[in-house]
Parts: sequence; C-alpha cells; structure tokens
Amino acid sequence: MSTYKRSAGKGWLIALVIVGALFFAPEILSGLGFAVGSVIEFTISLLIGFAIVGLVFFVVMTVFGSVLLGLGAGFLALIFTGIGMFWPLIICLLILYFVFRDRRKTV
Repeated sequence: MSTYKRSAGKGWLIALVIVGALFFAPEILSGLGFAVGSVIEFTISLLIGFAIVGLVFFVVMTVFGSVLLGLGAGFLALIFTGIGMFWPLIICLLILYFVFRDRRKTV
C-alpha cells in the first residue's frame, strides 16, 4: 500500500511539471537557444582568433625566417585577440578594481 501512495504523489508532480513546461515552453526554449547560441558564437570567435594567430606566425616565419620572432608575433597576436574578445569583461573588472581598492596602503 505504501507503493501506491508514493506513485500517486509523483503523478501530481509529473502532471504539474508537464503543465509548467507547456505554459513556460517559449521561455525555456529561448533560454536554451540563447545558451547554445552563445557557446557557438564563442567557439567560432575562438577559432577565428586562433586562425589569425596562426596566420601571423606563418607570415612572420616566411618573411623573416626566425622561429623566435614568429613566436613573439604570434604571442602578441594572441594577446590582442584576447583583448578584442574580452574587452567588456576587462573594462568591468577594471571598474570594480578602482571602485573597491583600498587606498590607505601606500606601499
């Protein structure tokens, strides 16, 4: 008899979840689409950034013939690509740093 009471309680819960999913389906699907779209956008930006870094490395290697110079140029391109992708986050972090830093320390 205890098994019947547990399944009856779960039946109401399942019905409530189904009704909620039908009622909030557009919001659930739009949130899922936003998440998937953000991941795809970030992945494509990352691949383009790495392609630019590889192209810079290849061009510097073929023109100047130095591996060290090519690595330096590739690293510089990687830094500039990272700044270009994450500049809003960098600005927000800088603003938070300047607002909440402790100015009393004079080291």
